[in-house]
Amino acid sequence: MSRTFHAVAALAFVAAVLGAGPPVPEPPRTPALESTRALAAGLKRTGRAEVTLAWDVAGMPGSSPQRMRGALAVEPPDRARLDVARTGERITLRADGGEWLQPAVHQLVILKPRHSVGAMRWWRLLADGVGASERKLATGRYRLLVAATATSDADSADVSLGAGGLPERLELDDGAGGRLIYQLSGWKFTPARGAAAFRITAPPGTETVELP
Repeated sequence: MSRTFHAVAALAFVAAVLGAGPPVPEPPRTPALESTRALAAGLKRTGRAEVTLAWDVAGMPGSSPQRMRGALAVEPPDRARLDVARTGERITLRADGGEWLQPAVHQLVILKPRHSVGAMRWWRLLADGVGASERKLATGRYRLLVAATATSDADSADVSLGAGGLPERLELDDGAGGRLIYQLSGWKFTPARGAAAFRITAPPGTETVELP
């Protein structure tokens, strides 16, 4: 998996856990999950969450993993953006797709709605409580579980909470037998900036292409 796809995976999952997703019909109320309670309250209070995201990617054979960092911002109902420090990449996800700016290859990739379907699935399940559950593993550590459906397999992720009950670590399967681990730090809740902050246009000299 490339560095950029690691970033996309991080953005999709963290956005889902934060509650970024399309509006859903008002469901019967169920008790809030402890692992997402503080995030949900912060987003409801201010409209925007910001956090520093860090993860490791494999380096060249024989070399140590490289630490990647990015600034993640999320606004309900369906907006998320990750700005990657090392590569200068900018990635946005929305219910209608998103954009992925890759300065190294001078490309702006247009993402379609299906590319964010994983995040959307998590949001729907977490939002309405149907098919989503939570298992306490230890103090401040939980496993989020979603049931299989006709179109998707069962899935899970481990969440560790830090100060104020906010997530400080996410761990999930990478789909190839390994684990993806993300560290989150410096949570801030700020006023929403609106849809324009979650759209990227191609700078001069940048080719625009659609992701298959």
